Amino acid sequence: MGAKPPFLRKGFLLVRILSLMRILALADIHGYEYTPYFVEEIESLYDFDVIMIAGDITNFGPAEFAKELLDSLPKKVIAVPGNCDPVGTVKAIEKSKGINAHKKRIRLENYTVIGLGGTDGKGFSMGITFTAEDVNNLLKECNGCIFLTHQPPFGILDEVGHRHVGSKILRTALDKITPSLVISGHIHEARGYEIRNNTIFVNPGPTRMGYAAIIDMKSREVLMIEK
Repeated sequence: MGAKPPFLRKGFLLVRILSLMRILALADIHGYEYTPYFVEEIESLYDFDVIMIAGDITNFGPAEFAKELLDSLPKKVIAVPGNCDPVGTVKAIEKSKGINAHKKRIRLENYTVIGLGGTDGKGFSMGITFTAEDVNNLLKECNGCIFLTHQPPFGILDEVGHRHVGSKILRTALDKITPSLVISGHIHEARGYEIRNNTIFVNPGPTRMGYAAIIDMKSREVLMIEK
């Protein structure tokens, strides 16, 4: 995946937080070949137990990049595809050492992880989409779950130029339940986190630009990381 980039010599200002489970959240990698080194640097400075990737692993392909990337990452990796990932990305994730969470429910320690990649079909897509039926079936028993999605719900970490562009399908479903955590990506400009009705919503920002987040499930604290 190429030589180590110069930012690794700069280091990060991070605070260690001990917990039962710590999640390294990544999103919008867009084919960034230095991602393994970025993660390696974070791992050298901070403890985490699992990596969760909220889509756009490739930059309009090739799908095989997803397998190459996930195989190069440490720890357990759970991922969903994004709207800039071709349909074959789902199979590429499944062939890797990572876990494909798209339209699935996965048990992880004391949590159920529910994944949903792609978008609701509005806006650009390379073919990975979901319907209201998909959302309702997946999220009907999501109280206390971890929801890993590429597209954010409408009105939450989804603002571009003072416009909300998230999924209304997701927002309607999430308003009826209380997940422990929602990790999304897609909207590069909406990096950040907020807590609503005891649910933590996190957009780690585009990994391609050197952004990530660590979520501590015990203390329910979020650390935003940038190179």
